[in-house]
Amino acid sequence: MAEKEGKEKDREKLQRLLAEIQQLQGQMEAINAQLDLIESSIEELNRVEETLKGVRELKGEEEVLVPVGAQSFVKATIVDTDKVIVGIGAGVAVERTIDEALESIDNRRQELEKARSEAQKRLQKLSQELQEKQREAQQLAEKLGLAQPPQQAQQAPQTAQQRQTGGSSGGS
Repeated sequence: MAEKEGKEKDREKLQRLLAEIQQLQGQMEAINAQLDLIESSIEELNRVEETLKGVRELKGEEEVLVPVGAQSFVKATIVDTDKVIVGIGAGVAVERTIDEALESIDNRRQELEKARSEAQKRLQKLSQELQEKQREAQQLAEKLGLAQPPQQAQQAPQTAQQRQTGGSSGGS
């Protein structure tokens, strides 16, 4: 009788562990999505910085090609190569010198890099916690005579270290 109650408690514990594993995987996927957005934003800032440095080198009244989307361009003449209009958030834009705009871009990039680092740390912590829960669930499943918990077989989201080194051994 006591053995049956013990197995039932172990089954309940296994179910709780599996639910926790799924929750951790969901949190890791959300952080991965956040990291993707951060990376895209950093790449965009790098492109803007490159463009502004190019504009600064123009002598004025030079014809340039301006992208309008779908690999299409229009010819335009840049009249003022000293100032640009910069979005500062909430749909608000201000006129700044190119050097001021470049400084602003650098500040934004630093903020994004800090956010990326923090997200990678959270992802690493969750990954370690996930591995511990998976080990515990595997041991409990073996104790109960089960082959492997169903959710245990699912592949965990990439860890921060895998993201930094370009993914898992299978490549993506």
